[in-house]
Amino acid sequence: MRRLILQVLILVAGLLLLFTGCASGPAKVAVGGKEEIPEWVLNPPVSDDEYMYFSGSGTSAKGDLAQAEEAARGAVIDEIMRYMGVRITSETTATAKASLDSYQTEMTQTLKSKSGGRVTGLEIRDKWTSERSDGLTMYVLAGYNKEELLKEKARLEAVFQEMIEAVSGPERKGNTFTAQGNYYQAALKYIEAAGAAFKSEIENAEIKFERNINQAKEALRAISIIKLTDNIEVFLGEDFAQALAVKVVAGSGEGDPPLAEVALRVSYPVIKNTGRKSISSVQIKSGANGIADFTPPRPEFVGKEKITIALDLGDSLEALETAPRNLIDQVDALEEIVLKKKVIVSFESISKAGAIEMGIAIFDLDASGNAIALAETSSGILEELTRANFKVRSLPVAATSINGRTDAQVAAFLKSNFGGELKRAVYGTARISDHQQDGDFVIIKVTGSIKVVEIESGKILLSVTKSKRAQGTNTSTALSSAFKKLGEDIATNILNNLR
Repeated sequence: MRRLILQVLILVAGLLLLFTGCASGPAKVAVGGKEEIPEWVLNPPVSDDEYMYFSGSGTSAKGDLAQAEEAARGAVIDEIMRYMGVRITSETTATAKASLDSYQTEMTQTLKSKSGGRVTGLEIRDKWTSERSDGLTMYVLAGYNKEELLKEKARLEAVFQEMIEAVSGPERKGNTFTAQGNYYQAALKYIEAAGAAFKSEIENAEIKFERNINQAKEALRAISIIKLTDNIEVFLGEDFAQALAVKVVAGSGEGDPPLAEVALRVSYPVIKNTGRKSISSVQIKSGANGIADFTPPRPEFVGKEKITIALDLGDSLEALETAPRNLIDQVDALEEIVLKKKVIVSFESISKAGAIEMGIAIFDLDASGNAIALAETSSGILEELTRANFKVRSLPVAATSINGRTDAQVAAFLKSNFGGELKRAVYGTARISDHQQDGDFVIIKVTGSIKVVEIESGKILLSVTKSKRAQGTNTSTALSSAFKKLGEDIATNILNNLR
């Protein structure tokens, strides 16, 4: 259609040559003193034995020759690019885009140059201009050496083939891994192919996406993680006597074929600097025998905990996060299978301090420092330590034996009265430090200061100061809750720090 319009315009321009025509270049032929339209303008040559030809035109409404020529050169480049058969889309690889941009820039420089071009075998063969009342039009004819043109075409096609290869390449590798029984690596390749498929404009992209997702799911279903260790006991602050071990297999039992180089994510509990428990993680990989092991850091807490060892697909799944809405269900189904590929190993951290008999002498005080009838702080400590299997009991002593006395006085009193019965004692006080009314609620803050002493030597083994707030519909409820929670917090500190 474009060429037909061009020919019509040329014919019209030919009728006006009597008044406006002009020409330049060797291809123009003068007849009867007037310029005729060059044959190549009306019938652009396609090729000869050595060259292929491309033509284009550009118009300047202002009659600007340079502007018209630049537009004509651009049209020639467009014709060459159409012949090349490649184009940039939003999903074209960065390598392909850079290569094509560079090639177009070099063609532009070549068609501008008079002394030599950057693109081998490309040159302008002829130009012709037509001036009319509505502007100036320039026509440009370029020749491109066939051998060089085909060489460049093959190069660009190879670069743009990367978009197709981004899907088919990983899928082929996935099929190879599947045939070898290497299901983990197969799954990674299928997911890679699926991610490339929905990002591309290749034919049947959604079909290829679905096929690769389904193949990834089948590969993952064939993988199992088998626990080799479980229910481990470890002492507080000491190294684990044995590593936690699992075996990754192609099947469902420990005797099935092992899978090597499978990435696993281990999530385990730790105590942060804030004193709060949180979860850290690390990646491990299975060896040639399918076994992967992990030794957790020394536990800084007491109690039963769990460590999760799960299949880790790394960044592979992240590539699917931007999948279009119509593909999300398939991605979710894949992720559900991945989430099920895990095992949980249990362990218990035990404090050696739990085997040492210990007494408790903690007293609750009012804001003025006087003992009150409550014993919630002591109760909270006692319950938590007993739950952790500590050998602990309340001491039958008066508040005046502890409250207001120095550590040396308390230690001497405890040794004198319980030296033959106990090894350690927890003593101290907790008092009301703030009292507020907030609407219908009472808010109480209590602060406790306790110490753990070795009765025989009088050595202070641990010192803890903590505060706790609680609210209630009345003062009694809020006060009881605050002291009880304070006791529980202090007990946790004792469990995690007393050696």
